[in-house]
Amino acid sequence: MTREELSTLLASLPEKWSLFFWLLAVTGLRISEAVGLQWRHVELEGDSPHVKVRRGVVRGKLGPPKSRYARRDVPIDRALAAALHERRRETEWPGDEDLVWSASNGQFLHVGNLRRRVLLPAREQARLEWVGFHAFRRTCATLLFAEGRNAVQVQRWLGHHSPAFTLATYVHLLDGDVGAPLEGVQAA
Repeated sequence: MTREELSTLLASLPEKWSLFFWLLAVTGLRISEAVGLQWRHVELEGDSPHVKVRRGVVRGKLGPPKSRYARRDVPIDRALAAALHERRRETEWPGDEDLVWSASNGQFLHVGNLRRRVLLPAREQARLEWVGFHAFRRTCATLLFAEGRNAVQVQRWLGHHSPAFTLATYVHLLDGDVGAPLEGVQAA
């Protein structure tokens, strides 16, 4: 998504869910990692707030991430950290072992329900019918590359096994323009 499309989609979400999708967009977490995120893995204090990817919900069970490369720390900005801090104060499930987002019984969210009840209506309202959960991950990768991050940084951010995989997966999303000429290089 472009920044404008992302903003439109986030504005189309029910207030209860905007923080969840904001987190997806700026961290690039897989949906399985986001629904498995526990409070003990969210560092909101200190100089470098971040999310520790240590768990995910796969095939109906909370377990380790997809691969050893998926285990990572993803930085978040102070605004998101403050919003998450507020969420923790307001939730009925604030314990370290509790999920940051949970169903009404404290268990992990079912992705199909989240898609049907939250994402589909928001994307229709925003006229972005093609958007799925993975679009937030792709958007994060695109924004990281657009900011000038290199392939290794984006690979580690997203938890891929190699920068080559990251480039092969996301490079088509980048502007095809080669950019301005190199300046300041003189022949001897």
